[in-house]
Amino acid sequence: MKRFYKAALLAPVALACACASIPPVTVRDKLPSGADVAVVMFRDCTIVGQEDCDGSGMSAGGAFTRGLTQKSGLKAAPLSRPVGPKEPLIDDQAVAYAKSKGFAYVVNGDVTEYYRVAPFTFRTERAGISIRVLRTSDGAVVSFFDDRTNSTSNLTTPDAMIEKMAKHVAESI
Repeated sequence: MKRFYKAALLAPVALACACASIPPVTVRDKLPSGADVAVVMFRDCTIVGQEDCDGSGMSAGGAFTRGLTQKSGLKAAPLSRPVGPKEPLIDDQAVAYAKSKGFAYVVNGDVTEYYRVAPFTFRTERAGISIRVLRTSDGAVVSFFDDRTNSTSNLTTPDAMIEKMAKHVAESI
């Protein structure tokens, strides 16, 4: 019985530690309800010799589009990258591109880490992103987020970790 009480007391602490593992989103200005947000597919990670990087930007961009779409009051749509998947897209270019498509805001980002492992190899999956939410009327950064994380088990994927980051950002902005 004592073990049950100890477990019951420690469960909220463990949950709080797990939730605190994602860093906060820096929000300078909240997005207004009904805002049209473009998500330019992210830049693939550029780690030399890491094949997993190919396509990582498309996957992360899709995760952020889904995350923002699920937030009530926002209208998010994906935009293809106007440059190659590993080429940098500076924020000024992203703003001009999204503005030309009629969007009030644009998410521009990079995948900084993306590593998949085979199941039961006991190595950790890794994922990392860096994003900026920009207002197209003046190019101002209204929010930004940067995180790199390793899985705590072999039971997740980089895509699942990025989905979690996307939901976190959507709830914050």
